[in-house]
Amino acid sequence: MKKFIVVISIITAVISLSAQDCEIFIPNQIGKKVTTESYDDKDKLTGSSTMEVISINSVDGKQEIVVESESFDKKGESQGKGQLKYYCNGDVFEVDMKSMLNQEQMAGFEGMSIEYTMNNLGYPKVMTAGMTLNDGFIESVISNEGMKIMTMRMDITNIKVEAIESITVPAGTFNAYKISSDFASKTGFMTMNMKSIQWMVTEIGAVRTETYDKKGKLMGYTIVSKIE
Repeated sequence: MKKFIVVISIITAVISLSAQDCEIFIPNQIGKKVTTESYDDKDKLTGSSTMEVISINSVDGKQEIVVESESFDKKGESQGKGQLKYYCNGDVFEVDMKSMLNQEQMAGFEGMSIEYTMNNLGYPKVMTAGMTLNDGFIESVISNEGMKIMTMRMDITNIKVEAIESITVPAGTFNAYKISSDFASKTGFMTMNMKSIQWMVTEIGAVRTETYDKKGKLMGYTIVSKIE
């Protein structure tokens, strides 16, 4: 879930995207660091994370931006690092769906064969209130020595721009796109359904994310606490 609610953010000296025309939803400077804090439904801190851009390359005609993320528990102890990938593809900002997977879980399949099928999330340059965005999904088929062990699938659907509004978080006040979506994760015979609302800010990312269960009860939220 932390990977889901977290979708976004980070980093340091100006990234040149002159060949592309998208609005990026991560920081556009290398070296700049964004810190997010996660809380439960009773406003108790459950952890935090930081992100930082580590590389920018041209891949298959689009700009690939790789971000390193590090997660921490509520005591501030590191729980590990991972990489997230984003793309500026013409006038669309894309989120690599592999970045949405639980990296600790995927590490347990090391040495096995994993086949991915996916459709990345995409945020067009021009977004207006009431606009519906394209769905995203990823399906992972894990095999070992030619035998299929497990299939995992994640779908993000019903993505809608609810409003364009001002929001204040500890890191400051921003003009943001308020975007809602449904999230479904299936592993074997187990399925988890959630809803999310994110406030997306150009050149920063999601400054606030709220996650709800399928009945609409708040499960937790994340906020950007610091930009440095």
